[in-house]
Amino acid sequence: MKLFLPVFCLVLLCAGSVPVQAVEEPSPAPSPAKKLVLYTALTATTPQIPLWSAIRSGWSAEYALEVEYWKTLDDLRGVMLAGKGDLWVGHLEGFAQAARRGAPVTLLAVTGWKKFYFVAAAGDAAAQSLSLDLDSLAQALRDRGEPLAVAPQDSPAIAILEDMGRRGGPAFAVAAMPPQQLMLEMLRGSRRFALLPEPLVSALLAKAPGLRVAASLEEEFARRFGGPGTLPLAGIAVRTGFAEENPELVRELVSAMQAAAARLAANPEAAAGVLPERVREAIGQDVLMNSLSRDLIHVLPAASARNEILSFLRIVLPESYAPEAPDRPPSEHFFLPQPR
Repeated sequence: MKLFLPVFCLVLLCAGSVPVQAVEEPSPAPSPAKKLVLYTALTATTPQIPLWSAIRSGWSAEYALEVEYWKTLDDLRGVMLAGKGDLWVGHLEGFAQAARRGAPVTLLAVTGWKKFYFVAAAGDAAAQSLSLDLDSLAQALRDRGEPLAVAPQDSPAIAILEDMGRRGGPAFAVAAMPPQQLMLEMLRGSRRFALLPEPLVSALLAKAPGLRVAASLEEEFARRFGGPGTLPLAGIAVRTGFAEENPELVRELVSAMQAAAARLAANPEAAAGVLPERVREAIGQDVLMNSLSRDLIHVLPAASARNEILSFLRIVLPESYAPEAPDRPPSEHFFLPQPR
Protein backbone atom coordinates (compact mmCIF):
# COMPACT_ATOMS: atom_id res chain seq x y z
CA MET A 1 0.00 0.00 0.00
CA LYS A 2 1.19 3.51 -0.77
CA LEU A 3 0.53 4.44 2.86
CA PHE A 4 3.45 2.32 3.93
CA LEU A 5 6.09 3.94 1.78
CA PRO A 6 9.05 4.93 3.93
CA VAL A 7 7.25 8.02 5.23
CA PHE A 8 8.00 6.56 8.62
CA CYS A 9 11.77 7.12 8.81
CA LEU A 10 11.79 10.78 9.89
CA VAL A 11 11.11 10.45 13.56
CA LEU A 12 10.63 13.09 13.55
CA LEU A 13 11.93 13.05 14.28
CA CYS A 14 15.08 6.54 15.44
CA ALA A 15 24.13 -1.10 16.41
CA GLY A 16 24.47 0.74 13.23
CA SER A 17 23.50 -1.32 10.26
CA VAL A 18 24.72 0.29 7.07
CA PRO A 19 21.93 2.46 5.61
CA VAL A 20 20.56 2.03 2.14
CA GLN A 21 22.67 4.31 -0.02
CA ALA A 22 21.43 6.30 -2.95
CA VAL A 23 23.25 9.04 -4.81
CA GLU A 24 20.88 11.79 -5.83
CA GLU A 25 21.05 15.09 -7.69
CA PRO A 26 24.83 15.55 -7.54
CA SER A 27 26.03 19.01 -8.41
CA PRO A 28 28.55 19.42 -11.24
CA ALA A 29 31.94 18.43 -9.87
CA PRO A 30 34.91 20.54 -10.87
CA SER A 31 37.20 18.05 -9.19
CA PRO A 32 36.48 14.46 -8.10
CA ALA A 33 38.57 15.13 -5.00
CA LYS A 34 36.09 17.78 -3.77
CA LYS A 35 33.18 15.67 -2.62
CA LEU A 36 30.58 16.58 0.00
CA VAL A 37 28.62 13.66 1.45
CA LEU A 38 25.22 14.38 2.97
CA TYR A 39 23.32 11.82 5.03
CA THR A 40 19.63 12.55 5.46
CA ALA A 41 16.27 10.82 5.90
CA LEU A 42 14.26 10.16 2.78
CA THR A 43 11.07 11.58 4.28
CA ALA A 44 12.43 14.42 6.39
CA THR A 45 10.45 17.59 5.72
CA THR A 46 11.09 20.81 7.63
CA PRO A 47 14.39 19.63 9.15
CA GLN A 48 16.02 19.47 5.70
CA ILE A 49 14.10 22.12 3.72
CA PRO A 50 16.42 25.03 4.70
CA LEU A 51 19.48 22.93 3.86
CA TRP A 52 18.21 22.07 0.38
CA SER A 53 17.31 25.69 -0.23
CA ALA A 54 20.88 26.71 0.65
CA ILE A 55 22.30 24.01 -1.64
CA ARG A 56 20.05 25.05 -4.52
CA SER A 57 21.09 28.67 -4.01
CA GLY A 58 24.71 27.76 -4.67
CA TRP A 59 26.16 26.99 -1.28
CA SER A 60 28.99 24.47 -1.69
CA ALA A 61 28.86 24.72 -5.48
CA GLU A 62 32.55 23.87 -5.65
CA TYR A 63 31.81 20.43 -4.20
CA ALA A 64 30.28 17.38 -5.83
CA LEU A 65 27.28 16.62 -3.64
CA GLU A 66 26.59 12.98 -2.82
CA VAL A 67 23.37 12.20 -0.96
CA GLU A 68 22.84 9.03 1.05
CA TYR A 69 19.88 8.03 3.18
CA TRP A 70 19.70 6.59 6.66
CA LYS A 71 16.65 4.58 7.77
CA THR A 72 16.76 4.56 11.59
CA LEU A 73 18.53 6.41 14.37
CA ASP A 74 20.72 3.35 14.84
CA ASP A 75 21.79 3.72 11.21
CA LEU A 76 22.57 7.40 11.69
CA ARG A 77 24.55 6.85 14.88
CA GLY A 78 26.50 4.06 13.20
CA VAL A 79 27.33 6.29 10.24
CA MET A 80 28.61 9.07 12.47
CA LEU A 81 30.61 6.74 14.72
CA ALA A 82 32.23 5.28 11.60
CA GLY A 83 33.22 8.78 10.52
CA LYS A 84 31.13 8.61 7.35
CA GLY A 85 29.71 11.75 5.82
CA ASP A 86 30.32 15.48 6.06
CA LEU A 87 26.79 16.72 6.78
CA TRP A 88 23.97 14.97 8.61
CA VAL A 89 20.27 15.72 8.98
CA GLY A 90 18.96 14.03 12.09
CA HIS A 91 17.53 14.06 15.59
CA LEU A 92 19.37 15.92 18.31
CA GLU A 93 19.43 12.97 20.69
CA GLY A 94 21.10 10.87 17.98
CA PHE A 95 23.74 13.54 17.46
CA ALA A 96 24.31 13.80 21.20
CA GLN A 97 24.59 10.04 21.72
CA ALA A 98 27.11 9.73 18.91
CA ALA A 99 29.13 12.70 20.18
CA ARG A 100 29.26 11.22 23.69
CA ARG A 101 30.71 8.03 22.20
CA GLY A 102 33.44 9.95 20.42
CA ALA A 103 31.94 10.67 17.00
CA PRO A 104 33.28 13.89 15.41
CA VAL A 105 29.89 15.66 15.43
CA THR A 106 29.40 19.42 15.56
CA LEU A 107 25.84 20.73 15.64
CA LEU A 108 25.29 23.68 13.31
CA ALA A 109 21.64 24.57 13.70
CA VAL A 110 18.26 23.42 14.93
CA THR A 111 15.81 23.05 12.04
CA GLY A 112 13.05 20.82 13.50
CA TRP A 113 10.91 22.32 16.26
CA LYS A 114 7.33 21.10 16.24
CA LYS A 115 6.51 17.59 15.07
CA PHE A 116 4.30 15.61 17.45
CA TYR A 117 0.51 15.54 17.49
CA PHE A 118 -2.19 13.64 19.32
CA VAL A 119 -4.60 12.10 16.83
CA ALA A 120 -8.05 10.98 17.92
CA ALA A 121 -11.19 9.43 16.50
CA ALA A 122 -13.48 12.38 15.86
CA GLY A 123 -16.51 10.79 17.49
CA ASP A 124 -14.84 9.84 20.74
CA ALA A 125 -16.21 11.72 23.75
CA ALA A 126 -12.78 12.05 25.36
CA ALA A 127 -11.46 13.56 22.15
CA GLN A 128 -13.92 16.44 22.29
CA SER A 129 -12.13 18.09 25.23
CA LEU A 130 -8.63 16.91 24.33
CA SER A 131 -7.60 20.22 22.78
CA LEU A 132 -8.28 21.85 26.15
CA ASP A 133 -7.22 19.18 28.61
CA LEU A 134 -4.81 16.28 28.18
CA ASP A 135 -5.72 15.06 31.66
CA SER A 136 -9.11 13.96 30.34
CA LEU A 137 -7.40 11.80 27.73
CA ALA A 138 -5.05 10.22 30.28
CA GLN A 139 -8.01 9.46 32.56
CA ALA A 140 -10.09 8.04 29.72
CA LEU A 141 -7.26 5.72 28.69
CA ARG A 142 -6.76 4.60 32.30
CA ASP A 143 -10.48 3.88 32.64
CA ARG A 144 -10.30 1.69 29.54
CA GLY A 145 -7.06 0.04 30.58
CA GLU A 146 -5.62 1.23 27.28
CA PRO A 147 -2.13 2.64 26.76
CA LEU A 148 -1.49 5.57 24.46
CA ALA A 149 -0.12 4.33 21.14
CA VAL A 150 3.09 6.11 20.15
CA ALA A 151 5.20 5.72 17.01
CA PRO A 152 7.99 5.18 16.21
CA GLN A 153 9.23 2.88 18.94
CA ASP A 154 12.11 5.12 20.09
CA SER A 155 10.27 8.40 19.62
CA PRO A 156 11.54 11.27 21.79
CA ALA A 157 7.87 12.01 22.42
CA ILE A 158 7.87 9.14 24.93
CA ALA A 159 10.54 10.84 27.04
CA ILE A 160 8.67 14.14 26.80
CA LEU A 161 5.49 12.47 28.07
CA GLU A 162 7.41 10.87 30.92
CA ASP A 163 8.92 14.23 31.86
CA MET A 164 5.46 15.80 31.88
CA GLY A 165 4.25 13.09 34.24
CA ARG A 166 7.19 13.56 36.61
CA ARG A 167 6.45 17.27 36.77
CA GLY A 168 2.82 16.90 37.71
CA GLY A 169 1.29 16.62 34.26
CA PRO A 170 -0.89 13.79 32.97
CA ALA A 171 0.61 10.33 33.36
CA PHE A 172 0.32 8.06 30.34
CA ALA A 173 0.98 4.38 29.95
CA VAL A 174 2.57 4.07 26.52
CA ALA A 175 2.50 1.37 23.86
CA ALA A 176 5.42 2.12 21.55
CA MET A 177 5.08 0.45 18.18
CA PRO A 178 6.23 0.63 14.57
CA PRO A 179 4.43 3.28 12.52
CA GLN A 180 2.92 0.69 10.20
CA GLN A 181 1.32 -1.19 13.10
CA LEU A 182 -0.01 1.96 14.76
CA MET A 183 -1.51 3.24 11.55
CA LEU A 184 -3.16 -0.10 10.77
CA GLU A 185 -4.72 -0.26 14.23
CA MET A 186 -6.00 3.32 13.93
CA LEU A 187 -7.47 2.55 10.51
CA ARG A 188 -9.20 -0.57 11.86
CA GLY A 189 -10.57 1.35 14.85
CA SER A 190 -8.87 -0.88 17.39
CA ARG A 191 -7.12 2.20 18.76
CA ARG A 192 -8.77 5.59 19.05
CA PHE A 193 -5.85 7.74 20.20
CA ALA A 194 -2.24 8.00 19.08
CA LEU A 195 0.77 10.28 19.30
CA LEU A 196 2.96 10.47 16.21
CA PRO A 197 5.00 12.98 14.20
CA GLU A 198 4.50 14.74 10.91
CA PRO A 199 4.43 13.69 8.11
CA LEU A 200 3.03 10.47 9.59
CA VAL A 201 0.08 12.45 10.93
CA SER A 202 -0.87 13.74 7.49
CA ALA A 203 -0.35 10.30 5.93
CA LEU A 204 -2.74 8.78 8.47
CA LEU A 205 -5.38 11.49 8.07
CA ALA A 206 -5.29 11.04 4.29
CA LYS A 207 -6.36 7.42 4.73
CA ALA A 208 -8.76 7.92 7.65
CA PRO A 209 -10.87 11.10 7.39
CA GLY A 210 -12.67 10.04 10.59
CA LEU A 211 -9.59 10.94 12.60
CA ARG A 212 -8.59 14.42 13.65
CA VAL A 213 -5.62 16.24 15.10
CA ALA A 214 -6.50 16.97 18.71
CA ALA A 215 -3.42 18.64 20.20
CA SER A 216 0.26 19.44 19.74
CA LEU A 217 2.61 17.81 22.22
CA GLU A 218 5.04 20.73 22.11
CA GLU A 219 2.26 23.27 22.70
CA GLU A 220 0.85 21.24 25.59
CA PHE A 221 4.30 21.02 27.13
CA ALA A 222 4.70 24.80 26.90
CA ARG A 223 1.21 25.47 28.25
CA ARG A 224 2.03 23.54 31.38
CA PHE A 225 5.67 24.40 31.96
CA GLY A 226 6.31 27.57 29.96
CA GLY A 227 8.18 28.16 26.75
CA PRO A 228 7.36 29.04 23.15
CA GLY A 229 5.43 25.90 22.19
CA THR A 230 8.41 24.38 20.39
CA LEU A 231 11.24 22.02 21.29
CA PRO A 232 14.62 21.58 19.54
CA LEU A 233 13.99 18.16 18.01
CA ALA A 234 16.15 17.90 14.88
CA GLY A 235 18.83 19.75 13.03
CA ILE A 236 21.91 19.84 10.85
CA ALA A 237 25.29 18.61 12.06
CA VAL A 238 28.67 18.59 10.37
CA ARG A 239 31.78 16.48 10.71
CA THR A 240 33.96 18.38 13.16
CA GLY A 241 37.02 18.14 10.94
CA PHE A 242 35.10 19.61 8.00
CA ALA A 243 33.98 22.53 10.16
CA GLU A 244 37.53 23.16 11.34
CA GLU A 245 38.88 23.03 7.78
CA ASN A 246 36.09 25.18 6.31
CA PRO A 247 34.89 27.58 9.04
CA GLU A 248 33.63 30.28 6.68
CA LEU A 249 31.82 27.80 4.44
CA VAL A 250 30.07 26.27 7.42
CA ARG A 251 29.00 29.65 8.78
CA GLU A 252 27.77 30.59 5.32
CA LEU A 253 25.57 27.51 5.42
CA VAL A 254 23.99 28.53 8.72
CA SER A 255 23.32 32.04 7.39
CA ALA A 256 21.89 30.67 4.14
CA MET A 257 19.58 28.31 6.03
CA GLN A 258 18.34 31.12 8.26
CA ALA A 259 17.59 33.27 5.22
CA ALA A 260 15.83 30.36 3.53
CA ALA A 261 13.65 29.68 6.57
CA ALA A 262 12.62 33.32 6.80
CA ARG A 263 11.71 33.29 3.12
CA LEU A 264 9.93 29.93 3.03
CA ALA A 265 8.10 29.88 6.37
CA ALA A 266 4.97 31.48 4.91
CA ASN A 267 5.24 29.82 1.48
CA PRO A 268 4.70 26.06 1.81
CA GLU A 269 4.55 25.48 -1.94
CA ALA A 270 7.98 27.04 -2.41
CA ALA A 271 9.26 25.16 0.64
CA ALA A 272 8.10 21.83 -0.75
CA GLY A 273 9.63 22.69 -4.11
CA VAL A 274 13.19 22.84 -2.80
CA LEU A 275 13.09 19.20 -1.71
CA PRO A 276 14.55 16.62 -4.08
CA GLU A 277 12.02 14.94 -6.33
CA ARG A 278 12.69 11.56 -4.75
CA VAL A 279 11.77 12.95 -1.32
CA ARG A 280 8.56 14.52 -2.62
CA GLU A 281 7.58 11.27 -4.30
CA ALA A 282 8.26 9.20 -1.18
CA ILE A 283 6.08 11.43 0.98
CA GLY A 284 3.41 12.26 -1.59
CA GLN A 285 2.57 15.81 -2.64
CA ASP A 286 -0.76 16.05 -0.80
CA VAL A 287 0.66 14.57 2.40
CA LEU A 288 3.66 16.89 2.18
CA MET A 289 1.53 20.02 1.75
CA ASN A 290 -0.80 19.04 4.58
CA SER A 291 2.13 18.35 6.89
CA LEU A 292 3.60 21.77 6.16
CA SER A 293 0.38 23.37 7.38
CA ARG A 294 1.30 22.13 10.87
CA ASP A 295 5.10 22.07 10.64
CA LEU A 296 7.33 24.99 11.50
CA ILE A 297 10.14 26.12 9.19
CA HIS A 298 12.60 27.84 11.48
CA VAL A 299 16.38 27.81 11.82
CA LEU A 300 18.35 28.82 14.89
CA PRO A 301 22.15 28.46 15.15
CA ALA A 302 23.02 25.77 17.67
CA ALA A 303 25.11 28.13 19.81
CA SER A 304 22.16 30.52 20.07
CA ALA A 305 19.87 27.70 21.18
CA ARG A 306 22.42 26.13 23.54
CA ASN A 307 20.29 26.33 26.70
CA GLU A 308 17.17 25.03 24.94
CA ILE A 309 19.13 22.17 23.41
CA LEU A 310 20.73 21.08 26.67
CA SER A 311 17.38 21.27 28.48
CA PHE A 312 15.82 19.09 25.80
CA LEU A 313 18.69 16.58 25.89
CA ARG A 314 18.30 16.26 29.67
CA ILE A 315 14.69 15.24 29.03
CA VAL A 316 15.34 12.67 26.30
CA LEU A 317 18.71 11.40 27.58
CA PRO A 318 18.43 11.72 31.38
CA GLU A 319 20.90 8.91 31.96
CA SER A 320 23.62 10.90 30.16
CA TYR A 321 23.51 13.96 32.40
CA ALA A 322 24.91 14.01 35.91
CA PRO A 323 23.19 16.32 38.42
CA GLU A 324 26.52 17.99 39.17
CA ALA A 325 27.12 18.89 35.50
CA PRO A 326 23.71 19.53 33.90
CA ASP A 327 25.06 22.11 31.45
CA ARG A 328 27.94 20.04 30.10
CA PRO A 329 27.56 19.52 26.34
CA PRO A 330 27.85 16.03 24.84
CA SER A 331 31.39 16.77 23.65
CA GLU A 332 33.89 19.61 23.56
CA HIS A 333 33.14 20.39 19.91
CA PHE A 334 29.40 19.72 19.92
CA PHE A 335 28.36 23.35 19.45
CA LEU A 336 29.66 25.32 16.51
CA PRO A 337 31.28 28.43 18.03
CA GLN A 338 29.64 31.75 17.25
CA PRO A 339 31.76 34.05 15.08
CA ARG A 340 33.77 36.61 17.01
